Amino acid sequence: MEIKMTKDKKMKPKVLRMRQIIEYTNLSKSYIYQKIAEGTFPEGRLLSAGIRVFDTNQVDDFLDKRTGKKG
Repeated sequence: MEIKMTKDKKMKPKVLRMRQIIEYTNLSKSYIYQKIAEGTFPEGRLLSAGIRVFDTNQVDDFLDKRTGKKG
């Protein structure tokens, strides 16, 4: 899910749902929930019952730490 901007710049959505996070990170749902339980993956926030969204900036920070790009 990408939003095109002028001059081929792409802006990613600010929040993603679980299935989109799985695609975005290439991590399994069970692994993501395990890391949420450990407190290392962003918890996201509930929009309503059963609808949780994750901030892409927080997920990017998690991925950067895992790959050594951020301390």
